[in-house]
Amino acid sequence: MRYRQGSVGISNSIFSLRIFVLYLLCFSIPAFAGGRENFADIKLVAHRGFTLHHPENSLAAVKDAIRIGLHGCEVDLRTTKDGHIVVLHDADLDRTTTCSGRIKDMTLFEAQSCLLKDRQGKPTHQKIPALDEVLSLIKLCPPFELALDIKSVDACQAAKLVIAHNLQDRTLFFIADPLDVETARKIKTIHPKLRIAVNLLSWWKIEGLPTFTIRALAADALFASECFFPRCGFNEAREAGAEVIVYLWGTHDLEERFQRAVRLGAQVVSCDRPDQLLHLIEKMELSSGCCGELH
Repeated sequence: MRYRQGSVGISNSIFSLRIFVLYLLCFSIPAFAGGRENFADIKLVAHRGFTLHHPENSLAAVKDAIRIGLHGCEVDLRTTKDGHIVVLHDADLDRTTTCSGRIKDMTLFEAQSCLLKDRQGKPTHQKIPALDEVLSLIKLCPPFELALDIKSVDACQAAKLVIAHNLQDRTLFFIADPLDVETARKIKTIHPKLRIAVNLLSWWKIEGLPTFTIRALAADALFASECFFPRCGFNEAREAGAEVIVYLWGTHDLEERFQRAVRLGAQVVSCDRPDQLLHLIEKMELSSGCCGELH
């Protein structure tokens, strides 16, 4: 009987030791997992366009993202009363334009009579762009890419516009809810080259679900906001063949948070001040070239 109790004690000790090792691994991976990451390979994306000098979701903000050398930008899609897809974040017009009311209650002509506001809330000369206008601009600027956050639109209509511009290789459809299987499948059915990114939300914290989502929805990329970063990194998603996209909110400690995201395995980083990260990447690559690998 004593022997059996001792065996149980040893087994419990071994189990506890395994848990402790796993714990250490999870906490140590962020510190060194990206030590050999080539920062030049990280794609920088402007959130709602590069909005330092221009209104969010404006043609000028998209043009500026192209001008400063970013890999791409993200914009938001909504639909007007007469069925046109426009680039606008909010359902209401009050915050971002000189008009009020809901975009779905306005025609395209009425919506484009509104002027977009800048970051300080002052009116500019920029108007709400139609998706067709943004796609026409992107088409002229390869290899610049566009991420479409389909807030309130017919996904099939948006996908057909992308195909009409022959931009299926440079456009990514953002699926905000991992349970929105219908939208994901609709997009994939329209054209095999259309790409989707799925926001896993808190599902990142459940082992096996990133792989399941990638396979079940044929997802080309998985998205993570900062509050849901998995402690042990994004290796599972990358090994399953998906690109990992993350969003960094605000500018507080942006460079430090960017480096953490890269160490965890992020491949695409979206934020509001990607220009700050461009300078950081240049500095890091110079340092790496002069002094060896980054650690």
